[in-house]
Amino acid sequence: MATEFYNKLVCTEGLSKIDWLKARQKGIGGSDIASVCGINPWHSALALYYDKVTEITEVDEGNVSMEIGTALEPLGRVKFEKWILKNEGIDIEVEKIPYILQHPTNLIALANLDGLFPHPEKRNCLLEIKTTAERNYKDWEEDSVPDYYYLQIQWYLYVTNYQYCYLAFFIGNRKFDVKLIKRNEEVIKQTVEKADYFWNNFVVQKIPPAPDSSISSGKTLDILYPKGEEKEIEIEGEEYINYLKEYDNQNFKLKEAKAGLEMCKQMFKARMGDASVAYCSDKKIVWQNQVRPAHMVKESKFRMFRIYNREGK
Repeated sequence: MATEFYNKLVCTEGLSKIDWLKARQKGIGGSDIASVCGINPWHSALALYYDKVTEITEVDEGNVSMEIGTALEPLGRVKFEKWILKNEGIDIEVEKIPYILQHPTNLIALANLDGLFPHPEKRNCLLEIKTTAERNYKDWEEDSVPDYYYLQIQWYLYVTNYQYCYLAFFIGNRKFDVKLIKRNEEVIKQTVEKADYFWNNFVVQKIPPAPDSSISSGKTLDILYPKGEEKEIEIEGEEYINYLKEYDNQNFKLKEAKAGLEMCKQMFKARMGDASVAYCSDKKIVWQNQVRPAHMVKESKFRMFRIYNREGK
């Protein structure tokens, strides 16, 4: 390996999960940057703010998909070594990096890498390993890569000052493939600016960013303010008057939409009669008998109505 550009902030070998999380609070990592940019479908900027400013006293068990992803990293490195030998004729050994890395001048820019290896033409390269469910296969077709993973890789290239990252990925338990991601200076510039703004205006100032209507933001607000106190406040300002108007407007639209949806369902039910399956244009319409088991309530029978794409759900 060439002379290292980055700092090694924390050694992760033998590091407890709680200490690892505390180290991540010192900056913004690759898995954070999509939240900063507002494109993480599972974790909002408000949720990320909470992660960075809240004292960590215990560790959540996490979810199974994340555990599977971590467990598959060693296999991913082995399969990538075989892939690059077959596809590029290069016999390499991927180095696991047991550190949280840090940009040498932008100290809030952190990275946890899946691997590094020397390339005879591209010099040092990163390896990032991902897993996804089979239902997400379209996100990976041809040259496509989910935006949140693309930003993560650009962030890692920024922290390390490298030019290329090989993205190895498992789709379900059926497919393994690799894509080459090149450094994108314009994307890096924009993400660095957004990360700097987020850190200095929200995290440092202890001011939460505005919620963004996502489920993640809603859950974070419930965590931030779990209990109501016996007090009353007056909310003033044109901004909140507009929110009230918008609330009433959206509530009216929701009622109209529910009524319109119910009308469409009833028209199809009337046309189908006792048929359980119908086809219309490119849709498959199913109105099948169902039984609700008697666990907490009395057993009941009903017909479940669903509309699918004609070729499948």
